Amino acid sequence: MKKPVFVITQTLLTLVLIASVGTAVLVSMDISSGGKILPQEWFSTNEKSEKKSDKKEVSVTENSVETSKTEEHSVNEPQESSKKTEDTNKKESNTEESSKAEESRKDESSKAEEGSKNDDNKSELILEEPKNLKSNPKELTKFINDYGYDYDSLGFNRLIVVDVGDTNSAKVYCYQKSSKNYWWNIAGDGKAVTDKGYIGEKGADFEISPDSKKSPLGFYALDDAFYIGEKPNSTYPMFEITNDTYWVDDTKSEFYNRKVEGTDEKDWSSAKHMIDKKDAYKYGIVIDYNMDSPDSKLTNSIFIHCGSSATDGSIVVPENIMKTIIEWLDSDSNAYIFISP
Repeated sequence: MKKPVFVITQTLLTLVLIASVGTAVLVSMDISSGGKILPQEWFSTNEKSEKKSDKKEVSVTENSVETSKTEEHSVNEPQESSKKTEDTNKKESNTEESSKAEESRKDESSKAEEGSKNDDNKSELILEEPKNLKSNPKELTKFINDYGYDYDSLGFNRLIVVDVGDTNSAKVYCYQKSSKNYWWNIAGDGKAVTDKGYIGEKGADFEISPDSKKSPLGFYALDDAFYIGEKPNSTYPMFEITNDTYWVDDTKSEFYNRKVEGTDEKDWSSAKHMIDKKDAYKYGIVIDYNMDSPDSKLTNSIFIHCGSSATDGSIVVPENIMKTIIEWLDSDSNAYIFISP
């Protein structure tokens, strides 16, 4: 849709006004939203400039005082006064560098702490059905409508949505169906339980062959959860990974894409010894991809589990988020995952 002339004119007038005031800061403009100024960057830049200006004024004042003192003794002690001024400048320079380094460390610490808080959303989750729920989440409506589905076709009561990004990253959302058939986002309207999810190294597709390093697009049922060591506090069906737990990836085996315990009936030449991946498989859920009469032309062992980087095809999220998702599910959960293109 073309923007009205008055909007463009308003944008031009705004730019002229900014120039006339003499602002030296670059201001980001978004023409698609009617020439809206993005104030966050503008104020941030000005704040940094003001801090630098304050530091400079303090430094100049201190230098002026020290210079006056040295001038009083310049006749009798010319070399000593020069040395004092030089030492003072060095001290001020070291102090300023130390201050900058300390500010940098504080900023990094603050960002790390904030990132940790964002990852650990457990305390913020809405696990009880909200009162007076009368509508479905807008982002969920968009997810399913864009894919050609509607709410009547969703025959389950829990849904994990993996919103695939432009790279290997993904945002992960969790939705629950209410007793009145409306859905709610357990992280809050429009919020992902994490924005630090990842998919296959080579992206995602609808039909993926073994070793393609892609994640499968579409709706899939969630099978059993699994864990190593500490059992999640959930009644959802799950199994403990032991030293005897394998997931067969040999396409010629009759157990292809199956979990097996022990090697008594071994007919495979390759299988994942799951306990070897203690960090990745500490918590996870099996995704029901290619498990009903497994096709050797399609990939195997597609899970959602712990991780922080691209995978061979599984979906990964931070460990605390993975545990939270399992504990959100229960024995009455009919749960699906939707990996959205």
